[in-house]
Amino acid sequence: MSVASYRPGSSVGLAQPVAPTSLPIAIDAMGGDHAPAEIVAGAIDVVRSHGLSVTLVGQASEIEPLLTGCGDCRRSIQVVDAPEIVTMEEHAVAAIRRKSKASITVACLEVAEKRASAIVSAGHSGAVVASAIFTLGRMPGVERPGIAVPIPTALSTTPLYIMDGGGVVDPRPAHIVKFAYLIYDYLHDVVGIESPRIGLLSNGEEAGKGTAFVREVHVLLQECNEVGFIGNIEANAISEGVVDAVLCDGFSGNLLLKAAEGTAVIVQNALRNELTARWYTQLLAAALRPAFRRARKTVDYRSYGGAPLLGVNAPVILAHGRSDRHAIANAILSASRATTTSNRHSTLPH
Repeated sequence: MSVASYRPGSSVGLAQPVAPTSLPIAIDAMGGDHAPAEIVAGAIDVVRSHGLSVTLVGQASEIEPLLTGCGDCRRSIQVVDAPEIVTMEEHAVAAIRRKSKASITVACLEVAEKRASAIVSAGHSGAVVASAIFTLGRMPGVERPGIAVPIPTALSTTPLYIMDGGGVVDPRPAHIVKFAYLIYDYLHDVVGIESPRIGLLSNGEEAGKGTAFVREVHVLLQECNEVGFIGNIEANAISEGVVDAVLCDGFSGNLLLKAAEGTAVIVQNALRNELTARWYTQLLAAALRPAFRRARKTVDYRSYGGAPLLGVNAPVILAHGRSDRHAIANAILSASRATTTSNRHSTLPH
């Protein structure tokens, strides 16, 4: 089945230029821990710096006061009222079905009805996925869309992608194979990697390692010549830059990401404690501060612009729930970049 390969965004930083799109980017202004203030601030920043147009979707009474004083860029910002909010405590599918005027649902409708080109949300990720599937629909040949989550690596400024990062916790082997096609096209067309390398998460590099599920996926991927499959990869080798994307089920992918976040916090706290323990280590810390800032920027999730939902019929970027204005601005640029990348055709397996 020949289908248009959809590219949902990229992870490049705020400084990279983006060609303005003809339609605005729809932004869920009520999604995230710091909504709506930081969401609106990020939208204003990207309109000013890149000349993009955006549609802020949410409670207009909360959004409009935040736009006071933004000057000429106000002409490039639309506000669409959506009085309802999906909270993190709600069941995603039930909330989307019950709340037809929720900000994420209305944002998806803006795209479905051709008033916007892409969607950005830092809200309830399950609700974003559900709304995108119900409203925008799946690409032909895709049963279960997946979330491609970017994470930093030790040897490259280009992040590695975990596919799936939590969208499908109980996939069938065929779903993982289709994830491989989707992420390969994304890496090639949007990130700009000429020959992406795709690995399968397992407890050993050998083909016979892993659960029965992993072993079956491995056999299927070996039969695919168009997805850059290089074999199994262990979790401790992911950051070494040997692959550009790691395939796994959403449950394992989410655990992997949470473990990485926790490890980063441990290292950061340990360094802070040691470097502030004595007067001479404090002097050393002051001298090393510029290097620490550069290193922190490399691993800062805000620079990567969010995670694309691959397999639906329009660009959808899921930003981190803790996103501030910088992270939101980069997520908007990722969405815009997805809409301006020329289409490529790929063959998804039945």
